[in-house]
Amino acid sequence: MVIYFLLSLTVLYGLFLSRVTIVRNINTSSNELYISRNNITLFFWFLILLGLAAFKGIEVGVDYPMYYGFFLHKSYIGALEPGISFIYDLAIRYNNFFVFSIGVYFLFLFFIFAGIKKHLPNYIIGLFFFLLTYTYLNSYNQLRQMIAVAIVFCFVNYLITNNKLDRMKYVIVILIALLFHNSAIFAILFFFMPKKRFSSKLVIPLFLMTIVIYFLPGIKNIVGDLIINFSGIYAEKYTTNLSFFFEVNKEKGLLQLIPVIIQMIIVSISLYFPKDDKELNISYKLYHFSTNLVIVNLWLYSLAGIEAIDRIQIYFSCFNLFYYPILIHLLLNSKKKRHGQTFVILISCFWILYFVLRLYINIAGVVPYRLFIS
Repeated sequence: MVIYFLLSLTVLYGLFLSRVTIVRNINTSSNELYISRNNITLFFWFLILLGLAAFKGIEVGVDYPMYYGFFLHKSYIGALEPGISFIYDLAIRYNNFFVFSIGVYFLFLFFIFAGIKKHLPNYIIGLFFFLLTYTYLNSYNQLRQMIAVAIVFCFVNYLITNNKLDRMKYVIVILIALLFHNSAIFAILFFFMPKKRFSSKLVIPLFLMTIVIYFLPGIKNIVGDLIINFSGIYAEKYTTNLSFFFEVNKEKGLLQLIPVIIQMIIVSISLYFPKDDKELNISYKLYHFSTNLVIVNLWLYSLAGIEAIDRIQIYFSCFNLFYYPILIHLLLNSKKKRHGQTFVILISCFWILYFVLRLYINIAGVVPYRLFIS
């Protein structure tokens, strides 16, 4: 239970102790408040989270025994994912599984932390949501894909500029992510996302439609068939179990929808409050772009239960790590302080309860936590 003790302390720090470190930003003309950004703090939590991930037992995480089995039997075949193959080759050469586990989790955490450091005004709140949104614990299961997600997450700034050269760099980012998981091809969808934030006149009807379609499995099966017809190589990987990966697995019901509805309410309110404050040290292009990705992620719940859609959602849901920290930074600096603080408390309480619920259900098979003993 060491990991849960650590996560509880992190949540406590994010909610209460970090209030001690709030300072005024003397580099702007405003009285901007922000959580002190300390590189030592980032490095400290990087080492802790790396250690917990890399040295966990092979039974912690649904897919993790498979990765250990590949190492034992030297049987990993990843011609289309040479990045993972290279790390496996190193582990086999030195006959040490820790070479693999440390290597893959170092890459995942490095790109996540680099993205937080590069783009967020609040390091601590970024780490807070990295844990509570289950992004960290998902890596205990979907290991290869989370590396690809982290790479795209870190360099998404190339996509929100008007510089054509930067947008070409984003193509290179996708190619690098493909070295670790084929699903990175879905990141091409981000090219078609508008930079301007979606209007509430579009978002609210879209959310209502999402709730209705969520309970119509017939539509989901039609979409599942379309994915099979158009997914090509990605479908071939799962030809032995298409009924699970591409069609409705019927595991998601009302209990799973309630947290989605609450997130829809939070996003809908944020379209009206707080207003953008141009004096704050915030990348509003990133904030608006991330808001759009979060909206699409919530809309994709209309097709929840199609495993392929769930995999696509991971790329969109990761941008909660930009959306919520920037939103909270805006709320902390809102002129309507009482309203802003109340909204921050409601958002934090929701994600804490949601995190506890997912642990209770044991999403990704991370409970109980054990250390690896070779």
